[in-house]
Amino acid sequence: MVDISRELQVALNTGKVIIGFEETKKAVLAGTPKLVILAANAPKWARGDIEYYAKLAGVPVFIFPGSSIELGAAAKRPHKIMALAVLDPGQSEILKVVEHV
Repeated sequence: MVDISRELQVALNTGKVIIGFEETKKAVLAGTPKLVILAANAPKWARGDIEYYAKLAGVPVFIFPGSSIELGAAAKRPHKIMALAVLDPGQSEILKVVEHV
């Protein structure tokens, strides 16, 4: 089993990750992310938007099993994170979470 918090840290340190709903949505519309992570408590409208565009672009979506506060803490940020997009996983194995879903 992949530890999502640890792999997210590795991806943030060694890869390229976009944080924030609007930036994630723009990236998904461009089809550039390899993975999108949404907080479990993301509003329905936001979750619906991201999931719809991600499906069209063929980008996998992972629902983080915690709140936006916990996702922010996992990313070692002092704020809430509703959505983030992994453009380049770097040395992390974060893309393996999709295989386990």
